[in-house]
Amino acid sequence: MMKYFLALLVISLVVFTSGCTSDNDSDFNQTQTFSQNGVSFEYPSTWVVATSQANDTIVSVADPNSINAITGYADTSVTIQQITLTGTLYSMYEENYDILFTNESYQRVFESNITLDDSQAYENIYRVDENGVLKQQRAVWLEKNNQVYVILCSALVNQFEKEKQNFDLIINTFRVK
Repeated sequence: MMKYFLALLVISLVVFTSGCTSDNDSDFNQTQTFSQNGVSFEYPSTWVVATSQANDTIVSVADPNSINAITGYADTSVTIQQITLTGTLYSMYEENYDILFTNESYQRVFESNITLDDSQAYENIYRVDENGVLKQQRAVWLEKNNQVYVILCSALVNQFEKEKQNFDLIINTFRVK
């Protein structure tokens, strides 16, 4: 009986271990580094530096495989904005979302405090209907050297969880120089 139990245990370990590797993991581990405009971060090697329509953008990176045929823009992207601090980080953050969420197209999903680049930051995840396209966005607000940096991650609602590891990569490696 003990022999069968050990054999089953060994087989289970082999199956579980082999199931933890895939080609997708190796793609995720390959990154590029952006280091310009006073910031640096890593992003997936399959993504590209992109153009953003957002005000105060210092850089935007996007998945070229997510280009929307109608708009010509990527549905999966991360845009980093830089704004001069006026008041406190929290007051700027709060004022932005007080206004944003008066628009019925925006629905808050989650809000939290996090630590990023050794500083307190604010995180807000919400859904937005952009002309019939439902997206989920994750915004992280960070203050460094009297500047506010907003890291805005965006993807279609049905792709957002799949992109979480890419968004985490960018956010967790983000540094102000």
